[in-house]
Amino acid sequence: MCFLQTLKVKVVIDGTRFPIELPNEATVQDLKEAVHRMFNFYAVENQELLFNGLLLLNYIKLETYEVVDDSEIILQIFFTVGIIGKNPDGQYHRYEVRAHRSNTVQDLKLKLHMYHGLDITNMNLQMRPEYYLQDRTLLWTNEISSSTDIYIV
Repeated sequence: MCFLQTLKVKVVIDGTRFPIELPNEATVQDLKEAVHRMFNFYAVENQELLFNGLLLLNYIKLETYEVVDDSEIILQIFFTVGIIGKNPDGQYHRYEVRAHRSNTVQDLKLKLHMYHGLDITNMNLQMRPEYYLQDRTLLWTNEISSSTDIYIV
């Protein structure tokens, strides 16, 4: 007689723990799909999972990361931030950057540099007139989400 063994983990979303049961041979992708089914949102492609400080890769089995029963896995959800500024030709352009709530304003600037080639040496970002964003602040403290427009000044 063959019994299917399971792995019971806790997915942590914004400090709240949610139990999920998976087959022992489950991959990170399997866990992401289980999270999606559980909540009926959190698209798989927008999920980032962390365990013991490591970013978990989709095709790797959870057991490879030494995930055991009652392990806590952190879920971060990516969203797209619209950042409006002048491109190198002087024309206004809307840049899109993928981020999650725990990113900082500085992280947004680094992504603008890495993915769009913008010079961030003296760049400031603001949400509205006279409200400059400080580089070290987390996106969630400024209530930055996918519906927020940020401006390069």
